[in-house]
Amino acid sequence: MPARSGTEKSSLSPLKRPFVSEPEKKTGTPFKADILKGSQKRVPVFLSERDALAQKGLLSETGLRFSHQYADLMDQFIRDLFHLAGFRHTTGTDAGNVLTVVALGGYGRRELCLGSDVDLMVIHQGDLPSETEEVIRHALYPLWDAKLDVGYSILTFQECIRLAMGDFRMLTSLMDSRFLIGSRSFYRLYREAFWSRMTREKDSLLGKFLISRRERADRNKGEGCFVEPDLKEGLGGLRDIHLMAWMARIWFDCKRLGQMKRFAAFSHFEIRKLGISRSFLLKIRNHLHWLAHRKEDSLRLSYQGQISKILGYEDETRISGPEKLMRDVYLHLNRIRYRHEEFQVKMLDMIDSSPVEPTQKDIPSEFAVLKGHIVLGEGVLSEKDPLVILRGFREANERGLFLGSGFIWESKDIIGRKGKTLAGSVVGTGIFLDLILKPQNPEIIRLALEIGLIGLFIPEFRKIRNLPQFGFYHEMTVDLHSLRTLDVINEISKGVYDEKWPVFRAVFEEIESPERLFLAALLHDIGKGYGEDHCVRGPQLIPKILARLGFEKTSVEAVSFLVRHHLLLSRVAQHRDLRDEKTCVQVAQTIQDRQLLEMLFLLAVADSFATGPMARSDWKIMLLAELFHKVQRILERGILASPDATRKIERKRVRIREMLLQDFEEEPVHFLIDQASSRYILNTSLPDMAVHFSSALNLGDRKHAWKLEKRKNAAVTRVIQVTHDKPGLFSKMAGVFTLNSMEILSASIFTLKNGLAFDTYEVTNPPDAYRETESWAKTQNDLQHALDDRLSLDRLIREKRNAKMPAAYGGQVRKKVAVNNEDSDFFTLMEIRSSAKLGLLYDLACVVFSMGLDIRTAKVNSDGEKMTGVFYVRDSGGEKIYEPDIIEEAKRRLMMVL
Repeated sequence: MPARSGTEKSSLSPLKRPFVSEPEKKTGTPFKADILKGSQKRVPVFLSERDALAQKGLLSETGLRFSHQYADLMDQFIRDLFHLAGFRHTTGTDAGNVLTVVALGGYGRRELCLGSDVDLMVIHQGDLPSETEEVIRHALYPLWDAKLDVGYSILTFQECIRLAMGDFRMLTSLMDSRFLIGSRSFYRLYREAFWSRMTREKDSLLGKFLISRRERADRNKGEGCFVEPDLKEGLGGLRDIHLMAWMARIWFDCKRLGQMKRFAAFSHFEIRKLGISRSFLLKIRNHLHWLAHRKEDSLRLSYQGQISKILGYEDETRISGPEKLMRDVYLHLNRIRYRHEEFQVKMLDMIDSSPVEPTQKDIPSEFAVLKGHIVLGEGVLSEKDPLVILRGFREANERGLFLGSGFIWESKDIIGRKGKTLAGSVVGTGIFLDLILKPQNPEIIRLALEIGLIGLFIPEFRKIRNLPQFGFYHEMTVDLHSLRTLDVINEISKGVYDEKWPVFRAVFEEIESPERLFLAALLHDIGKGYGEDHCVRGPQLIPKILARLGFEKTSVEAVSFLVRHHLLLSRVAQHRDLRDEKTCVQVAQTIQDRQLLEMLFLLAVADSFATGPMARSDWKIMLLAELFHKVQRILERGILASPDATRKIERKRVRIREMLLQDFEEEPVHFLIDQASSRYILNTSLPDMAVHFSSALNLGDRKHAWKLEKRKNAAVTRVIQVTHDKPGLFSKMAGVFTLNSMEILSASIFTLKNGLAFDTYEVTNPPDAYRETESWAKTQNDLQHALDDRLSLDRLIREKRNAKMPAAYGGQVRKKVAVNNEDSDFFTLMEIRSSAKLGLLYDLACVVFSMGLDIRTAKVNSDGEKMTGVFYVRDSGGEKIYEPDIIEEAKRRLMMVL
């Protein structure tokens, strides 16, 4: 008899009334009225009982106990529905003798959360009478009336087992099956047959389990998976515990995961702590389902604040309630993740009966290599020589190996009991420094963090353990981000980025004391655990940390400087006009030393790469490199100002004149060059000047001309443009680019004495790479209409904004408008920070224009979460803005737009 399921497939998926439609049920139900009436009455009773359970138990019960109680409630509901539908089990010839109804998956495990799928399977033997099928249909309908997501299948037990062998998801659901109603003896027969097949097939199943974990890991990478972790399928989620339990059942005949402790190899396995983490995640998951009114396993930012309040996580001076909640979430996710990895290593050691490989020739005799893992040699006791633990980590780091699970558990024990002895040992400190100053093996460095080795030698590091970083920039907690920064520095030293960014390793090879850079990488965010400005608090901690580790004064001063200023280059590169020499001079005055500049540059690069794709975009790295080279030249010249600026300007005027006279008449060339300001000549490269002047000389009756240059290392196009200047030019450009789904990253506008505007924009490439030519043609046409005031930018942007899907980011960005008259000799800087939204740059530019102010340069950074930008502005007379009333009015009106 063919299998039947709610989705006409063997998979268990939520479905909506598969047999008859809702109108059909209301008008022509095939069921008896009295039976239907009884079932309908049972639904509101169940819903009332569920609500009462939630109101009482969500807060008062542990997550696991609440899920058990809800599963019990669901059991009774389903049994009642089957009884009301006419299902009766007797010991005679009733269909119950050859039929059983079972709960599967999370419901079968009694891990049922409020929005979870209710997965059922009807297992039978032989033909299923039509009367029985009618009973099953009638029993299932009220589950949809209760707004439950129900998946079901009707299979013979032979079909069930056969299908499980070809469908890993079904296989794991069946592993957690639980009897609900029907024939218990038939259910036991099925279970015996199922597990007998599992035992016979266990060798072939191993690969499926390992592939499943790897695929989940690949799906759960990136900032979104960190900021809004998936409590079930994400790394360290409930699924990791399920995998351990399934593997323990198949290979070790353990009906419960805790039974693994009967094996000596698992005697130290932290089952109790895993149970605490499991219950915690179930509690959060139930609250998440309750608030969302549906199944939702990703802990969205919009729910983090609500759940933290419900569970009593209160804001403090140093840490907010949501941050406290997420710190606990990451603690439990990381605990499960790392325990799963330990479990898998040890389990594979026990399963794999292949012979031990020969010990590597040059490995110290106190160690051996067992199946790719370092273990203690025969007769070596860490109790007598605790330092052997540190030496084992060093060997694993240098050889690219991992540690055996027994070694890991013994290390934890030694750190817990003899940690002070290790940390107080000069030899031990030296071995620890070998580990973090030569971090060859990221997995071993992370293991050192997880078992408490790093916190042993650097207690301050404990403050940033599992500490969340809100915002879509970040894809790791502070502690893991710090380790990744350390790893990136090591990758730079090995040439990992040479193909695209050869400058990284070239700079690294110039550094005389690279250990200072590695220390700064590890400790650059150490101040974040203290709830203050980490760039201030961090450097205050460095002297004590490095003194404890035995470093001399010069190293302490250098690392303190790097930690204090590790954001300097990134902030300046992204928020200041790098053509303004004063900007680069100020950075050079702060740094003053070439070695510090080189280390600060690589620290900024590594910090960006370790943060996430948004922070390490090619455009931002290009800006960092540009600023580094400009500051480097200033330091190499040994002067912090440019007394030869006048000579430089004159040399560039002569050179551009020579270039233009090759193609144009002398009189118009001389006239046009004389119209350009000295600031334009000084701050614009010769190639860009050649494009501007050539375009202007060829402009004729046209109102606009541009040249497009695609950046090689970034998805950015430079738009070098000549047009007739007019009030609000920048706002029109911002509006046109917005309409065409491009973002301005930087802009500079120079106006000649004759009214021509020489502009340069850096913008993101058109979104459709296959239609770039058409996109640019449309953009240019839109711009022409906008310059002629024939394009209603306000209306079109409003329509585009209304049609755009709302952003997924649910966090809060603190809005800010600041006015700065210190960082530029010629312009007032208006700095903006806000949540990102379509058309915001256009709106801001319109406000500035409406006040009679003129934007000459802009730097903008928009990443989907927030927008930061700085406008270099002046008044209608070309002067900086000093009047307090105008400044306050500008701030007020810009804040209204934000």
